[in-house]
Amino acid sequence: MLNIPGWVYEKISPIYSSALSYLSYVLMLIYFTLRRNLVFNSWLLILGIFYFGIGSLVNQTFITESTLTYLILIVKYFITIIGGYQVLRDTSKSELLLILIIGCLTVFLQIFIFYNPLTDGSRYSGFYLNPNSLGFICIMGYGLTFSMDKNWKLIGQIIFTIVGFLTFSRTFIIVWLLINVLAIRLSIKNIRTLLVGGVLLIGLITYNSFLPNSNARLDAMTKIFEGKSKNTSKLEEGGRTETWANFYPFIYSQPIFGNGYGAFSGNGVGGAAGVHNAYLKVIGEAGIFAFLIFILIFIMLIKNSYDIFLNQPHLFLMSTGLSLFLLTNHNYFDSGYVLFFTMWLQFQTKEQIDK
Repeated sequence: MLNIPGWVYEKISPIYSSALSYLSYVLMLIYFTLRRNLVFNSWLLILGIFYFGIGSLVNQTFITESTLTYLILIVKYFITIIGGYQVLRDTSKSELLLILIIGCLTVFLQIFIFYNPLTDGSRYSGFYLNPNSLGFICIMGYGLTFSMDKNWKLIGQIIFTIVGFLTFSRTFIIVWLLINVLAIRLSIKNIRTLLVGGVLLIGLITYNSFLPNSNARLDAMTKIFEGKSKNTSKLEEGGRTETWANFYPFIYSQPIFGNGYGAFSGNGVGGAAGVHNAYLKVIGEAGIFAFLIFILIFIMLIKNSYDIFLNQPHLFLMSTGLSLFLLTNHNYFDSGYVLFFTMWLQFQTKEQIDK
């Protein structure tokens, strides 16, 4: 959940990273063997069989990994959804919140200690290496705070909001706004969090000298805020809709079984950039059957969590955030923390409905 192996790979050594990664999967298997009353996530099992099965058989052109590496990737997925599912069943809201806060605070280690001007750029990601990934963690944490008591809710919301803004992720800002609007249904007092967030954003725009590098999006917001410019091109740069459009013809040409595993990743059918949309990636690589399973998982998750929204609001808010994040990110089957949140939300929602 903290992406420590990934960070170690980039910053220290691939050897240590591999050791940590394999250790985490071994621990999940050990936990699985020791856990009584095993429960399996049948939806993600079926999804994995359809996605990897169809994607592998249809076309192997875009499988850039060696056969062994590709098989290891598949094995890791199934270990995560089988062994990891048992771990998440025993993970409480408080434990998860603590992990997410620690993960978010690693952004300050990057800014003040580990910042590398040659590789880190002007957006900040902490141990997650990708600003959008850290933005996702902040989205999940922010939604989770609505299950906490008053003090932890306030502390968590301030931390996740500040760190989320530091990622300069448009997805985070949009989902953060949506979560706060939805939360008004719980209490009109929740409108105050929008005001607090606005103050924090203005503070970041005004006092950002502590950041080690200038950010184009922040500069654009600063100039707009100061009335020096009305140009929003930097805020709109790199929009996803244009990226998605490059892949539509390939979906239309192979709608039943897709174009094969890896076709919608970088250097696939759409060029150097991947599709940056998990839904399009599934239908584009494994076809309509895998896509229907995938989309049904999230339709059910959102519907079921909405049914208990007034009693357990965090589940619907987090499910909505997860579903929207996948519109702008195509790393699903190889992203441990995205899979973990999917499973945790499925289990928690089912537990509440069955009460």
